[in-house]
Amino acid sequence: MSGPAYPAARIVAPKVLAHFAHYLGDANRQGLADVAPSPDADTIEAIIDAAFWASLRREEIYAPKISLAFVPPDAARHPLVFERPLSLEPGALVKVAPAVERAGIHLGVWRDGPGLSVWGTIRAIPPLCLVVEVAAPGLIVVKHHRGEETAGKFVNVAVLEGDQIKIVDEHASSLPIARRC
Repeated sequence: MSGPAYPAARIVAPKVLAHFAHYLGDANRQGLADVAPSPDADTIEAIIDAAFWASLRREEIYAPKISLAFVPPDAARHPLVFERPLSLEPGALVKVAPAVERAGIHLGVWRDGPGLSVWGTIRAIPPLCLVVEVAAPGLIVVKHHRGEETAGKFVNVAVLEGDQIKIVDEHASSLPIARRC
Protein backbone atom coordinates (compact mmCIF):
# COMPACT_ATOMS: atom_id res chain seq x y z
CA MET A 1 0.00 0.00 0.00
CA SER A 2 1.26 3.49 -0.74
CA GLY A 3 1.48 5.92 2.16
CA PRO A 4 -1.82 7.12 3.55
CA ALA A 5 -2.85 10.70 3.24
CA TYR A 6 -3.99 10.52 6.89
CA PRO A 7 -0.88 9.83 9.02
CA ALA A 8 -2.86 8.88 12.14
CA ALA A 9 -4.14 5.83 10.25
CA ARG A 10 -0.59 4.50 9.88
CA ILE A 11 0.25 5.25 13.52
CA VAL A 12 -2.81 3.55 15.01
CA ALA A 13 -3.00 0.50 12.69
CA PRO A 14 -0.35 -1.63 14.54
CA LYS A 15 -2.01 -0.92 17.89
CA VAL A 16 -5.43 -1.91 16.57
CA LEU A 17 -3.89 -5.01 14.96
CA ALA A 18 -2.39 -6.03 18.33
CA HIS A 19 -5.80 -5.62 19.97
CA PHE A 20 -7.47 -7.86 17.38
CA ALA A 21 -4.65 -10.42 17.48
CA HIS A 22 -5.09 -10.73 21.25
CA TYR A 23 -8.85 -11.25 21.07
CA LEU A 24 -8.78 -13.50 18.02
CA GLY A 25 -6.11 -15.62 19.74
CA ASP A 26 -8.37 -15.96 22.78
CA ALA A 27 -11.32 -16.89 20.55
CA ASN A 28 -9.25 -19.57 18.79
CA ARG A 29 -8.04 -21.03 22.11
CA GLN A 30 -11.64 -21.18 23.34
CA GLY A 31 -12.72 -22.85 20.10
CA LEU A 32 -15.22 -20.12 19.24
CA ALA A 33 -16.59 -20.45 15.74
CA ASP A 34 -18.01 -17.81 13.42
CA VAL A 35 -15.69 -15.01 14.51
CA ALA A 36 -14.79 -12.41 11.91
CA PRO A 37 -11.58 -12.81 9.92
CA SER A 38 -8.56 -10.95 11.18
CA PRO A 39 -7.61 -7.72 9.43
CA ASP A 40 -3.97 -6.94 8.73
CA ALA A 41 -2.32 -3.59 9.45
CA ASP A 42 -2.57 -2.41 5.82
CA THR A 43 -6.30 -3.16 5.78
CA ILE A 44 -6.90 -1.33 9.06
CA GLU A 45 -4.90 1.63 7.77
CA ALA A 46 -6.76 1.75 4.43
CA ILE A 47 -10.22 1.59 6.02
CA ILE A 48 -9.41 4.30 8.58
CA ASP A 49 -7.85 6.47 5.88
CA ALA A 50 -10.90 6.22 3.59
CA ALA A 51 -13.29 6.82 6.50
CA PHE A 52 -11.40 9.91 7.66
CA TRP A 53 -11.34 11.60 4.26
CA ALA A 54 -14.98 10.70 3.64
CA SER A 55 -15.87 12.29 6.99
CA LEU A 56 -14.59 15.65 5.77
CA ARG A 57 -16.71 15.66 2.61
CA ARG A 58 -20.35 16.54 2.05
CA GLU A 59 -22.99 15.08 -0.23
CA GLU A 60 -25.32 17.98 -0.90
CA ILE A 61 -25.68 19.37 2.65
CA TYR A 62 -25.16 16.13 4.57
CA ALA A 63 -22.03 15.21 6.52
CA PRO A 64 -21.60 11.44 6.18
CA LYS A 65 -22.11 9.13 9.13
CA ILE A 66 -21.11 5.65 8.05
CA SER A 67 -19.97 2.42 9.60
CA LEU A 68 -17.54 0.17 7.72
CA ALA A 69 -17.35 -3.50 8.75
CA PHE A 70 -14.47 -5.68 7.54
CA VAL A 71 -16.26 -8.90 6.67
CA PRO A 72 -16.63 -11.02 3.51
CA PRO A 73 -20.13 -11.27 2.00
CA ASP A 74 -20.29 -15.03 2.61
CA ALA A 75 -19.75 -14.52 6.37
CA ALA A 76 -22.67 -12.10 6.64
CA ARG A 77 -26.19 -13.11 7.60
CA HIS A 78 -28.74 -11.72 5.16
CA PRO A 79 -26.47 -9.22 3.40
CA LEU A 80 -27.64 -6.80 0.75
CA VAL A 81 -25.00 -7.25 -1.96
CA PHE A 82 -24.46 -4.53 -4.55
CA GLU A 83 -24.55 -5.52 -8.21
CA ARG A 84 -21.04 -4.07 -8.54
CA PRO A 85 -18.72 -3.40 -5.60
CA LEU A 86 -17.77 0.20 -4.89
CA SER A 87 -14.17 1.25 -4.47
CA LEU A 88 -13.12 2.09 -0.94
CA GLU A 89 -12.68 5.74 -1.87
CA PRO A 90 -14.00 8.76 0.06
CA GLY A 91 -16.09 9.96 -2.90
CA ALA A 92 -17.91 6.64 -3.23
CA LEU A 93 -18.47 6.39 0.54
CA VAL A 94 -19.99 9.87 0.71
CA LYS A 95 -22.41 9.06 -2.11
CA VAL A 96 -23.87 6.00 -0.30
CA ALA A 97 -23.74 7.54 3.20
CA PRO A 98 -27.34 8.86 3.24
CA ALA A 99 -28.63 5.34 2.52
CA VAL A 100 -26.73 3.74 5.40
CA GLU A 101 -26.84 6.44 8.05
CA ARG A 102 -29.27 4.60 10.32
CA ALA A 103 -27.74 2.94 13.38
CA GLY A 104 -26.96 -0.75 12.96
CA ILE A 105 -26.36 -0.65 9.21
CA HIS A 106 -22.78 -1.25 8.12
CA LEU A 107 -21.10 -1.08 4.74
CA GLY A 108 -19.37 -4.41 4.17
CA VAL A 109 -15.72 -4.08 3.16
CA TRP A 110 -13.61 -6.93 1.84
CA ARG A 111 -10.59 -7.65 -0.31
CA ASP A 112 -11.17 -7.28 -4.03
CA GLY A 113 -8.05 -8.40 -5.83
CA PRO A 114 -5.14 -6.31 -4.56
CA GLY A 115 -7.34 -3.69 -2.89
CA LEU A 116 -10.47 -3.30 -0.80
CA SER A 117 -14.00 -2.61 -1.93
CA VAL A 118 -17.45 -2.05 -0.47
CA TRP A 119 -19.54 -5.06 -1.46
CA GLY A 120 -22.91 -4.14 0.15
CA THR A 121 -24.65 -3.60 3.47
CA ILE A 122 -25.04 -5.75 6.53
CA ARG A 123 -26.93 -5.49 9.80
CA ALA A 124 -25.72 -8.55 11.72
CA ILE A 125 -21.94 -8.80 11.93
CA PRO A 126 -19.88 -11.65 13.38
CA PRO A 127 -18.08 -11.40 16.72
CA LEU A 128 -14.75 -9.54 16.71
CA CYS A 129 -15.56 -7.83 13.41
CA LEU A 130 -13.47 -4.71 12.81
CA VAL A 131 -15.81 -1.72 12.53
CA VAL A 132 -14.65 1.78 11.59
CA GLU A 133 -17.31 4.39 12.23
CA VAL A 134 -17.48 7.96 11.01
CA ALA A 135 -19.12 9.66 14.01
CA ALA A 136 -18.64 13.27 12.88
CA PRO A 137 -16.37 15.22 10.54
CA GLY A 138 -12.81 14.23 11.46
CA LEU A 139 -13.99 11.88 14.25
CA ILE A 140 -13.38 8.17 13.64
CA VAL A 141 -14.12 5.38 16.11
CA VAL A 142 -12.47 1.98 15.66
CA LYS A 143 -14.32 -0.82 17.45
CA HIS A 144 -15.37 -4.44 17.28
CA HIS A 145 -18.55 -6.34 17.91
CA ARG A 146 -18.63 -8.14 21.27
CA GLY A 147 -20.39 -11.14 19.83
CA GLU A 148 -23.44 -10.89 22.02
CA GLU A 149 -26.83 -11.42 20.46
CA THR A 150 -27.96 -8.00 21.64
CA ALA A 151 -27.56 -5.53 18.82
CA GLY A 152 -25.32 -2.55 19.33
CA LYS A 153 -22.83 -4.09 21.74
CA PHE A 154 -19.39 -2.89 20.70
CA VAL A 155 -15.99 -2.47 22.29
CA ASN A 156 -14.23 0.77 21.36
CA VAL A 157 -10.58 0.21 20.51
CA ALA A 158 -9.41 3.66 19.37
CA VAL A 159 -10.81 7.12 18.75
CA LEU A 160 -9.18 9.38 16.19
CA GLU A 161 -10.04 13.04 16.03
CA GLY A 162 -7.94 14.95 13.54
CA ASP A 163 -4.34 14.33 14.58
CA GLN A 164 -5.27 13.10 18.06
CA ILE A 165 -5.31 9.35 18.71
CA LYS A 166 -6.81 7.85 21.83
CA ILE A 167 -6.38 4.14 22.46
CA VAL A 168 -9.18 2.96 24.73
CA ASP A 169 -8.04 1.11 27.86
CA GLU A 170 -10.66 -1.59 28.20
CA HIS A 171 -9.55 -2.32 31.76
CA ALA A 172 -9.97 1.27 32.95
CA SER A 173 -13.43 0.57 34.36
CA SER A 174 -11.98 -2.10 36.65
CA LEU A 175 -9.46 0.27 38.23
CA PRO A 176 -10.25 1.39 41.77
CA ILE A 177 -11.85 4.79 42.13
CA ALA A 178 -9.62 7.32 43.87
CA ARG A 179 -11.00 8.51 47.16
CA ARG A 180 -11.07 12.11 48.18
CA CYS A 181 -9.53 12.83 51.55
